[in-house]
Amino acid sequence: MTQIGENKSNGRITIIYAEDERWFRESMVEMLVESGFGIIGAFSDGRELLGFAEGCPIPPDLYLTDLRMPNMNGIELTKEILKKWPNSQVIILTSEIENFYIDQARKAGAVGYLHKIIDYKNIKCALLEVHQTGATTIGKLNL
Repeated sequence: MTQIGENKSNGRITIIYAEDERWFRESMVEMLVESGFGIIGAFSDGRELLGFAEGCPIPPDLYLTDLRMPNMNGIELTKEILKKWPNSQVIILTSEIENFYIDQARKAGAVGYLHKIIDYKNIKCALLEVHQTGATTIGKLNL
């Protein structure tokens, strides 16, 4: 678990992020911060993220999660987030491209399904689009 900053947006879009691959999590957090997002916390699995989120006095603007993680995967996490906070926006960022996972993400209520290989500019654009409109045209979920 890494708590990055206080839950104060200072006008920035706030994100809580779960990714089990430390190297990828750290590089994403760095890119997101450099892009102007406020990272409240970054965690190695969904259960850690959920436990942290339950204690947040102000919910994040966006939840960003990997699909495959130990203890609680991104689909289970999406369902739990939306059960507890129905108006939340969850984006799954993964290397899995099979239609089965895309369908599962859609059914769970994710608003975006992005492939990790897309460039950082597209990830940033997708997150901004989700925050502004509730959906994104970038990625696989809306195809």
